[in-house]
Amino acid sequence: MRLFLFLIAITCAGITQSVMAQSTSRSDNSVDTQGRITLSTQTNAPVPAPAATRPMRLACVPLSGEVFDPNGRPLAGATLHVKGTQQVYVTDSEGMFLFTGPVYDGQEVTVGAAGYIPQDVALTDCNLPRLVLEQEPGARIKRSGKRSGQVLRLNNRNTNLK
Repeated sequence: MRLFLFLIAITCAGITQSVMAQSTSRSDNSVDTQGRITLSTQTNAPVPAPAATRPMRLACVPLSGEVFDPNGRPLAGATLHVKGTQQVYVTDSEGMFLFTGPVYDGQEVTVGAAGYIPQDVALTDCNLPRLVLEQEPGARIKRSGKRSGQVLRLNNRNTNLK
């Protein structure tokens, strides 16, 4: 039993000396003159950033606007895709569109049409800027002529449907 207590005392003394040796080798720890260990806590870990907040939903749903060509004419058939969603809207014959789904502050909308350069617009408030798409270099858009029907092939005969 005495041997057991003796071994425990030696082990505890060895642990105390190794702790004191480790504490004196570090600059952030110190040992006072009475043999007590003083530890100071200093973290090198970065301060965590605040949790990401969810963007604020704009209160102006439905949100409407117009898309124009460079000459100021309404652009029919232009598509508007709200990034990060599957919401796609198409302008009517007067270039008007209407967002019916929820839109959030900072969301981006890609506006595009055949023959025009796509444009990204950030939604920051309920007032959209005037959306004007520039024509792609070398693109020609024909706006004249009347198409009243479509030619189809039925039973190996050409048919003009009106």
